[in-house]
Amino acid sequence: MSVKYDKKNIGKGITLTCICDPKYKTNMIRVRFVTPIVPDDLGVNAVLMSMLATSNAEIKSRTELSKKFLGLYGTSIGAVWGNVGDYQAMGMTVSAIRDRFTIGGEVISEEAVRQLLLCIFEPDLTDGNFNESYFKLRKQELIDNIAASINDKRSYAFMKAKEVIYEGEPTAAAETGTLERAEKITREDLLRQYDHLMKHAAIDIMVCGGGEIDGAVGMLTEAFSKMERGDVYEIDYRKFSPAKAELRVKEEDMDIKQSKMFMAYKSECEDIYLCKLTAWLLGGSVFSKLFLNVREKLSLCYNCDSYYNDLKGVMLIESGVDTENIEKAQEAIRAQVKAMKDGDVTEEELENTKRYIKSNFMSNYDSEWDMAGWYRAQDTRGTCYTPEEVCDIIDRITVAQIVECANSFTEDTVFVLKAKGGAADE
Repeated sequence: MSVKYDKKNIGKGITLTCICDPKYKTNMIRVRFVTPIVPDDLGVNAVLMSMLATSNAEIKSRTELSKKFLGLYGTSIGAVWGNVGDYQAMGMTVSAIRDRFTIGGEVISEEAVRQLLLCIFEPDLTDGNFNESYFKLRKQELIDNIAASINDKRSYAFMKAKEVIYEGEPTAAAETGTLERAEKITREDLLRQYDHLMKHAAIDIMVCGGGEIDGAVGMLTEAFSKMERGDVYEIDYRKFSPAKAELRVKEEDMDIKQSKMFMAYKSECEDIYLCKLTAWLLGGSVFSKLFLNVREKLSLCYNCDSYYNDLKGVMLIESGVDTENIEKAQEAIRAQVKAMKDGDVTEEELENTKRYIKSNFMSNYDSEWDMAGWYRAQDTRGTCYTPEEVCDIIDRITVAQIVECANSFTEDTVFVLKAKGGAADE
């Protein structure tokens, strides 16, 4: 493939990554601030990013800023935030068509980046504080989002499962914090956190797309290299979740039609792609053991999937199940895990899974957003493998390694969001 990758330090705790493939018609610029998770600050950071991405000292309203970006051939800007392992990463993303595709080659990338830099370095402040009206709107948006999250039963169940699986760890916290904390957020909280992020957060800047954006990249480099910084957080994303002394089982009743069940297995195996392939072979495709046996043959689950969190060393098995089948489903899932540990893995199963996972890896070339996500994940692992290089790693994995890896996983947690009613109709 023709992707060019370059990463460099441009300031204290500040990195700039450029990923270029001429086939892409747009460029994506993302600036993220990364700090250890502090539960009380999660919602504050979310509101802060929403404030910064909707106005600046030059353009003081979301409506006008949106018009400005739309005038740049439909360029968009948006706030992003989320938890990555034990860290919160938050910031802004701009997406713009490449300059060569504008009428007459008009350079819009530099104006788009100029507005982005204004949002970051020159926010809309009046008398030294954020606009009160817009603050109330952004705060209410957060409150509404948190309150509404319970309606997405899968996301809610996953959030509750995380609290049990990662009990006592930063990653157990919900990405937007609690409703109680959100209601108490003040403008002073935003100012405090803004100053803290500018001085102490690790900052990663990513430019991914078709390229030909040197002027805009130069603007980013100049602005961030001049920042005055204090002590900056050192980020180490991979921190394995310690296994519990004994299996933890927890249930929570809810007025839903279909029970949501999560079974977490923990391992200290350092081989990321071996663990990923093991999890996919167990429950990551339509020819996996969980799909063929638990879902199709025994009809115990509406879905039964497994995936591996490489930052925490956790394989999570997720299923939707009728309440009366919960125990049967658990037994059937455990039987498939045991089968893998006992060596019940064929070469055909392994090769099918390899082809499936390699196809997924190679699909990251389909868009600049996927490619940016690929290299962002690589960054959390301290690597910069291409999809082809990872496919080569996958190809060399043997059945014996899969069996050894499976045996490194220990069942740690079972969480069930239990339906009060009868059979599912979801």
